[in-house]
Amino acid sequence: MIETKDTKVREGAQGAEKKSSKDKMRKQAIAAACQYLDAMGAGGFRDMPGGARVLYAKGVICRAAGVEVESFNRIGVERLRGLTANFNKLRRDMERLVDESMEILVNY
Repeated sequence: MIETKDTKVREGAQGAEKKSSKDKMRKQAIAAACQYLDAMGAGGFRDMPGGARVLYAKGVICRAAGVEVESFNRIGVERLRGLTANFNKLRRDMERLVDESMEILVNY
């Protein structure tokens, strides 16, 4: 195959596309973990400054993925997608549990 400037540009664009989709999944996973931790009322999570919240959420994601905290960027897209779905499901379950508990308490 003869490489031209045009093919290199297209390959570069495809690489950037893959990178942006992985970045997007990382951000979605962090957001899902933060929402879950907020719903759980995790010890002082709401009082943390923004940067500390992100680092804490990354640590929780890494623990859930079974990797070292320094390896957050090495988690694959499919694994991030699965973790995001799990954190969202756990958050929804927690919110439903709180709503049902409040309803029981009010009607008691």
